[in-house]
Amino acid sequence: MPPSTGLPQISDFIYLESEPGDFIGAGDNYLYDGSEFTIESEGARLDVNVGRGMDWFATFIGMSSISRLEPGYYGNLESFPGHNTARGGLRWSGRGRSCNRLQGWFVVDSVEYSGSALSAIELRFEQMCDTSTGALHGFIRWRR
Repeated sequence: MPPSTGLPQISDFIYLESEPGDFIGAGDNYLYDGSEFTIESEGARLDVNVGRGMDWFATFIGMSSISRLEPGYYGNLESFPGHNTARGGLRWSGRGRSCNRLQGWFVVDSVEYSGSALSAIELRFEQMCDTSTGALHGFIRWRR
């Protein structure tokens, strides 16, 4: 979850907090407003592209037993692709860095659909690469 202070009063944003030793975020924090990222969703899969130069790429996939993402905890996840489809998968990479293997989770705090199309989502996540000593934490708030 992003800190309660220091965030601009914007409706759509992505906040990344990288712990020291995290390979992907290199120990830095990042904040992107809605003009700097795109979100696409199909079924229980959410794809995120972040940064004007598409600095980051992310995929969040729910377990194979669901047809779309719903509020709740998605845990014990491995790197997408190659993940256990019964549990779901996760991947946050970019800036020339990606995990060969990872462990992580995500929580969908809220989600809305207009028919079958995703119209809003709030999601938190954590991933840790197999070679890292720190984790990458993130928070996404987006509304179409």
